[in-house]
Amino acid sequence: MSTTNVTPGQSQTPADPVLEALKSQTSILTQQQQQMDAKLKMQQDQQGMLTNLLPASTAAPQSGAFTTTGSNPFDSQKLAYDVLATVAQTVADKVPASGPVFIYDQTEINSLANYKAVLRILQALQDQAAHLKQTFNDNLSPRIDNLMAQPKPAVPEAKLEAAPILIPGLLLGGLKTLTDLMGMFRTTTSIAFSSFTADDVALTAAVVSALIAKQKTVYEPAVMPIDTTSDASTFMDNLTLVQNDVVDLQERSAVGQAKLQQLSDALGAFIQSDQAVQANSDTAKLAGLNGARVAAGQFAKGLFTPKTADSTPASLDGATANALKSQRDQFLKELGLFVTSVSTMVATLNTLQTSLLAVTNTGSATITAILRAEKLMDKVKDGATILLIKTSVLGGSVVTRVNLFTGGHLLYTGGAIVNYTVFDSTGKVTASGVVVGNTAEKKAEF
Repeated sequence: MSTTNVTPGQSQTPADPVLEALKSQTSILTQQQQQMDAKLKMQQDQQGMLTNLLPASTAAPQSGAFTTTGSNPFDSQKLAYDVLATVAQTVADKVPASGPVFIYDQTEINSLANYKAVLRILQALQDQAAHLKQTFNDNLSPRIDNLMAQPKPAVPEAKLEAAPILIPGLLLGGLKTLTDLMGMFRTTTSIAFSSFTADDVALTAAVVSALIAKQKTVYEPAVMPIDTTSDASTFMDNLTLVQNDVVDLQERSAVGQAKLQQLSDALGAFIQSDQAVQANSDTAKLAGLNGARVAAGQFAKGLFTPKTADSTPASLDGATANALKSQRDQFLKELGLFVTSVSTMVATLNTLQTSLLAVTNTGSATITAILRAEKLMDKVKDGATILLIKTSVLGGSVVTRVNLFTGGHLLYTGGAIVNYTVFDSTGKVTASGVVVGNTAEKKAEF
């Protein structure tokens, strides 16, 4: 018989198997977590050792030892201009083989168009001046000679038929139009290539070089005037001819007017003396007035142009002198309109010449642009080709490439995009297009 000792105040409870199982499982998980933490610590230590062994990363562009300055570094620009030479050759191949080539410039082409209008107006002025000169020679000059001729003795001069006088209003209007056209050569304030970038100038140089290599005749009128050594100028010849005709008209008509006016004044003095003699009965005064009358008559008769067949001057009386004076006064009024108009034309021509020679705010005279347009016109007539070229893109970029073992290095690219249009001398487009060129990525060792 056995005896069980029980402590007072404590009850005996049997163990729970489920609880015991949970405690055992928790202990196993704790051991596994500790093992995983130990492995992670070992991996972190290994990563730290490898990080110290490998070079520093240069994954960020243009950082570290490889640094570029500017948005378009020199190496990229060099590649771009190398491509430009190839693109220029392609453009040069589009130009026709015959005739000279002109590099397009808007100012020069506008001057060329204006010059056509100037030539037409100048030719019209030349024709009108010649017509005026012919009219003066056929009508006005003979009437002046007839009115200055010595009248027959005791026979009043027959009434002359009034010939129509052409007032040169058309010529004045043409001069005003020509002056306005000249002003179109002065309104431009642009300088050659002022609207072009350095890339456009480089493109022009490359294309011109390619054209010259193909034995083409090339002109750049915006940069260099054409045929500056030549003294021939149709414009200056026509302008000089118009001026000579108008000045000759002014001189001859003014001289004829002055001679007729002097004769009219002398006849008027004779008429006044004759009337004073007839109105005065005083014997003492009459002798003096009669002497003045004779002197006035002799002076008036001396102004007439003697005739070969009738060299004896005709005697004057009041009625004859009055008839002679009225005819000359009537013609003087008509001739005065002609002389005034011709004088206005001469003044307008002088103003025109002043504006031609005046220096504009671009540092050149208007006549320079006109003469350049004239020379350009002569060359364009020879089946010329006008080439318009412009760069759309010319440049490149830089790329930083990073390698895990060798570090970083720079690669450069370059390229060009060019627009071109080819015209013939009539303005017809014969070719047009866009040429694109680029390079592959290259290292910095050039």
